[in-house]
Amino acid sequence: MLRTLLLTTSALFAMARKRPWEPLLIMFAILLANAGLITVLLINEGATQGELLQREQGLLSNNIVVPADKATHFSKEQYALIRQSGFTQLIAFAERNIVLTCEDNEKRPVMLKLIGVDTQPFLGSTFKGLPQREVNRLQSMASQAASASPQVNSKTRVFKSGRSPSFPVNGLIHPATSAKLSCHKVLSEVDTPPLWPASVTAVTTSAAPHNTLLIAIADFYKGEVRIANNAANHASHEEPTSMQVPLVGFISFVSLTEEDIRHLEALLGTRVSVAGGDAINETGSLPESFRLNLWAMSALMGVVALFIVLNALNLMYRTRLPNIIRLRQLGVSTATLISALYVELFLYCIVSTPLGIFVGFQAASFLSPVISGTFTSLFSAVFVNPDVNLLALFTLALTVTFSSLVLFALVPIKTLSNALTLKRAKEGKSLPLVVVLVASVTAVVFLILIEKLIASTATALLFVALLLLFSCALVLLWLPILSKGLASMAPKKWPVFYYVIANMHLLSGKTRLAVCAFFIALTANIGMNTMTDSFRNATEQWLTQRLYSPYYLYTDLPLSKVTLPPSLSSTPLLKAQGEVLGVYPNSSKTIAANTPASAVSISSYPVHQTGKNALVLDALAEPSLDAAWSKFVTGKGVFINQQLAFAHGIELGNSLRIENIRLRNSPSSASFAQTSSKPGALEKVSDIFSTTPTWKVLGIYPDYGNLNGQILVPLPYFSQDNDVIKNALFSGVMALYPANQDTGNSALFNGMAKQNTTPNTKVDDALSALTAKEGEYTLYAKQELLDISMQTFDRTFVLTDGLNITTLLVAGIAFAVSLTVLTLGSAAELSVLRALGVSQFKVKLALFMQYMLLCLLSALLAIPFGIYLAYVFINLVNRYAFNWVYPLAINTQVLFASVGVSLLIVSLVLLLPLGKLRPKIDLRQEAQL
Repeated sequence: MLRTLLLTTSALFAMARKRPWEPLLIMFAILLANAGLITVLLINEGATQGELLQREQGLLSNNIVVPADKATHFSKEQYALIRQSGFTQLIAFAERNIVLTCEDNEKRPVMLKLIGVDTQPFLGSTFKGLPQREVNRLQSMASQAASASPQVNSKTRVFKSGRSPSFPVNGLIHPATSAKLSCHKVLSEVDTPPLWPASVTAVTTSAAPHNTLLIAIADFYKGEVRIANNAANHASHEEPTSMQVPLVGFISFVSLTEEDIRHLEALLGTRVSVAGGDAINETGSLPESFRLNLWAMSALMGVVALFIVLNALNLMYRTRLPNIIRLRQLGVSTATLISALYVELFLYCIVSTPLGIFVGFQAASFLSPVISGTFTSLFSAVFVNPDVNLLALFTLALTVTFSSLVLFALVPIKTLSNALTLKRAKEGKSLPLVVVLVASVTAVVFLILIEKLIASTATALLFVALLLLFSCALVLLWLPILSKGLASMAPKKWPVFYYVIANMHLLSGKTRLAVCAFFIALTANIGMNTMTDSFRNATEQWLTQRLYSPYYLYTDLPLSKVTLPPSLSSTPLLKAQGEVLGVYPNSSKTIAANTPASAVSISSYPVHQTGKNALVLDALAEPSLDAAWSKFVTGKGVFINQQLAFAHGIELGNSLRIENIRLRNSPSSASFAQTSSKPGALEKVSDIFSTTPTWKVLGIYPDYGNLNGQILVPLPYFSQDNDVIKNALFSGVMALYPANQDTGNSALFNGMAKQNTTPNTKVDDALSALTAKEGEYTLYAKQELLDISMQTFDRTFVLTDGLNITTLLVAGIAFAVSLTVLTLGSAAELSVLRALGVSQFKVKLALFMQYMLLCLLSALLAIPFGIYLAYVFINLVNRYAFNWVYPLAINTQVLFASVGVSLLIVSLVLLLPLGKLRPKIDLRQEAQL
């Protein structure tokens, strides 16, 4: 038995050597499917490892001690005093922004935060707040800072902050920051002349905060950078060529008790606040829904690739049929033949799977800059090159590939078994039109009923697979009817053209696999392109209306220290945090839904007329916007985003139970928590709001790109009395507009931003003055913000666009294989055409037109299913994956482009087998025996 199996397998490989391109095609399909699988697996694994990396304990994730009043700063003498008094667990740090640019033609600026830490305490010491390897890196940085001898290895990146000559500096950089930087060349500081001409050798480590270069404090105060011991020093500029930067605070690696805090305040002579470092090192994570979408795209490409395998197996078995018949005549059993065929497939898998893994690794490496930018811009997540077990990866890929091939090979093997059995041939008949109509209506109704049962992202993606399966079945039912209708209308006076149309009717029943592969790929392509175009249009329209001010100012300064010229007015964006604990019905005090405490962002919204015009709402609880707006500005209700509404099942008119209202993760919020006499005193609403609004839902607004719930509260309702609270509420963003612009009630809150006493100047001069303060302010025009947002949007979908094109290419290859299989069976017909005087070119053209008409019919049927698929993506997948929906926009240009690109790809791929086709005039070459 074993000897027979080995001999049969050897015979199959001998056949493969005679026609090598058939097994090579199978191996190519296996390679392509594995490449897609490994690429997506590495992307998800890189995101997972990056997420774990950024969750590790970092240097600034410990307690941070800062002055309660942001207008004051700690001095060098105070730092020496507290360490001499026994607070050796505290180390000082300072920070400033540094603007860098790539040394290339584009000159793209990159702003990072430069943090200097006193590294001397790390020498010879151990800290329980950090992993030992991070302490070792900090000790190494401290020793290298003392010796000024940078060490460069494979995990370092060199940044040049100035011109030669420069001094060497060693530092640390977070993996997220290193991955996000698009510039891989030498970076130079924009300052002219440079105040800090340093060459930084940075090692990637999670000990460094996000968007930060971490260096020794001794290196921080080199060059023309000086320490400022108090507010007066910080404000003065005795040396115009130097920069004075104060100490920000102290890092504590142990928890401070209330007694420790009181002792510190007595030594320092000022109140302090203690907060966790989460506000300094904020990073996001890649949601599970995005991973699921990547797996879905990979599965789609894998399924289409397996269609190639199926067509290639049909081709290979068709050409081997005479030899397989001879093996059966020699006494080889059917079971032995099938086992030998599976052994052959397994060997192809062993050869092709490592190649697919290699291609997947290369693809993931090539796409890593795009992926890193996407994850960072969309999710604030980290993508790192994953560390994977190659043996486990190979085993997984081989198991998945061979299992899929065993299942898919059942169809051609069954066909082969039937070919080896003497059975009367049955004439294929198409179903009547009435039966097809009833089946179509039943399938559509069934899909609509199933759609109502969708309740999660996983079920939504399963519904997508079900939709593609049903649509394939309907296309296979309708293609013979449509092609038969075309054949009945074709004029018989043009014999070649009539042959093309009439034979296409026969092809529709013989090319089911190729049609399914092409149809699935094109339907998915139309669905993804329509969804992406709808999302882009909705996002652009939403941002255009929501960005109501001509300019926006970004700053790290506290709100009380933001100074604006008299010619400019501002509306700051304030933010607090709370928790949603329940939802009340319209007019009841009974909780309709008790949910686990869910964090929600509470943001301010301006109450002037311009803000009203900029408000975009999907649904209103009142008859008109004016009525809802009137209640909003008087504190009788709030607006919530789609994410919050979908996550908690909130409806219009419901009232929310919002508890634990507090400041965001900031030193100011922790100051109250540490110094108040009552536990949780900060949770009093009066600390945040001057007047507490009613938490009744007046409207639901879109908030594309935000993965969290948000509530809009009128700006005047935030507390205005305490500067510390105002500074902690400030998000660092404010809208700027000319002071003489009529904005209604905006003057109610303009007093929060102090005005300079300089004489009135033109708006352009004022904006130029703000732009000149690069270290303090970053100014963006409305159009600039819109352009940046749209560029980020376009980069986000580069990966899916590439997968779509690859899937279409694979579908085209499936059609090409199908054409080769069918030409083997139609050699007699083609020879008759040649004998009747039809030229070889016209025969090839006839075959090409048959397949292109078949593709065109499939494409026309794919358009409605693709639009429905886009609807499912928007209203089901996005609804449960991201908690937002948007209007479906049907753009004929996008539809025609999708169909045109797909037909172009298929036509180019079909040219290869047609070019090799050589129809014979005689009938002696019908089969090779």
